[in-house]
Amino acid sequence: MSHEEALHLGDIDPPRWRVKVNDRVYGPYTLGQMQTFRRERRIGPNTLVETEKPDVFRPASTHKALSFLFEETGAKASDAAGDPANYLIVAQLDETLPIQLVEVLNSLGKFADVMPRVWALRSAYGQGQIRDCLQAAIGPDEQVMIANATTGRLAWLNLGPDADAHIQRIWDAEIKPDA
Repeated sequence: MSHEEALHLGDIDPPRWRVKVNDRVYGPYTLGQMQTFRRERRIGPNTLVETEKPDVFRPASTHKALSFLFEETGAKASDAAGDPANYLIVAQLDETLPIQLVEVLNSLGKFADVMPRVWALRSAYGQGQIRDCLQAAIGPDEQVMIANATTGRLAWLNLGPDADAHIQRIWDAEIKPDA
């Protein structure tokens, strides 16, 4: 295949999606990237997204091309209540009172207040369910990180795509011991 006949992925899946987080606009992204963001829980059904009409942001689940990503197909194995796991939850709250988060944590399992805005949680709920419950309790500009100490997985809310990309690069990065 010659260079002139080469397939350009941008022609098939053009980067036309933008995401708005904390009044900052990120993108453009391809539909494939948006699907990956959903799978990684970097966007949710209420994440503000625009595509066809510039500067007309609306919830991701209301976009026809994205709505299938948010359809309920039953509980995922990773989100089903099951074996208990240990979580460390760190929150940067501006509007939400810590007691509001404590009420949610109390409904999810046993927890301890470790230090200001840091909690240890033992829960039979999956990380995705915990994330969704916390998301419902916090404001749109507040940030939360959820570390599953049992599996080593990390989830977060409202950190923005730049922080998301940075975390993903380092979280499972290979570290070579000093020789």
